[in-house]
Amino acid sequence: MRTSVAGVVAGAVTLTLAGGCAAQQIQALEPKLELRNAAQQLADAQQAGFTIKLTGNPADLVAAVGKEADAATVDQLFNSSITMAYDKGGAGAEDDASSLSATIDGVTGTEIRYVGRTLYAKAPVTELAKKFGATPADLKQLSGAGSNPGTDALFAGKWVSVDTSELTGLTGAEPTPDAQSRKAVDELTKAATNLLEGAEVVRDSADDKHLIATSSTAKAYAEAKRVATAVEPSLASEFPKAPADRPIVLDLWIDGGKLTAVEINVLQFADGATGRVAARLEMTTGAPIATPEGATKVDLGNLPQPAIGGSLGGLGDLTGE
Repeated sequence: MRTSVAGVVAGAVTLTLAGGCAAQQIQALEPKLELRNAAQQLADAQQAGFTIKLTGNPADLVAAVGKEADAATVDQLFNSSITMAYDKGGAGAEDDASSLSATIDGVTGTEIRYVGRTLYAKAPVTELAKKFGATPADLKQLSGAGSNPGTDALFAGKWVSVDTSELTGLTGAEPTPDAQSRKAVDELTKAATNLLEGAEVVRDSADDKHLIATSSTAKAYAEAKRVATAVEPSLASEFPKAPADRPIVLDLWIDGGKLTAVEINVLQFADGATGRVAARLEMTTGAPIATPEGATKVDLGNLPQPAIGGSLGGLGDLTGE
């Protein structure tokens, strides 16, 4: 049979269109695959960490919150950050370690490590106490006036240690911060996966490391609440009413197959808000978490009892009370 020229042309056009559609599907799928692989790589990492902070314009957040907002407190939030990290060590959980370091209103140096069932901590206590309104008399009472070597070391900005088994009698259970750190990373990874299921993910034409995912406020709110309450159940009651459902954008950066940052404009959840205030999560380079040298053991039975109220009321911000 002789094949007509029209038939050849029609076949070529069909193949071209089919190829074009396939290419478009691959192009649309590729950013999601890259993101999924990066998330899995993070979940499988033996050592990992992340820093959480706010970026953008503090005035936009004050305007969005309204009369309840305190500009000074908002500025403190923008001037603070928390870094969590974990080190899985070997195959078992016995040698797992974790760390948490914080910048509090611009003051650096606060760090907690959990290594070998021992808590280690150091902080610029005097500087922080003064920043939050403590007087010299308050500081003297807090320090115990030299009655405890552990307290003296802590107030001097040096490392102190606490055997977590000694905390069991105070809290009813031995704390396991390493498990909390791993759980936080696991829950964040799960949230990202859930949030991106069904989301539209495209690559920024101006930056090939930047992916833009469009989901919904309902999904984002549900995942944020789930993660927060999974890590700390008491936060369940702190969440505001869910916002009206609408599209929401999540920004992600992947470099060399690794997730390096995630950012979400929190003002997308506030009706009528304008501007940008982003909760930003930056992945940190994984590293071994070692026992600090020269730590002074704290005698929990000989700690000073600080006064409640007065100028020390602001110190509750440091303890979460």
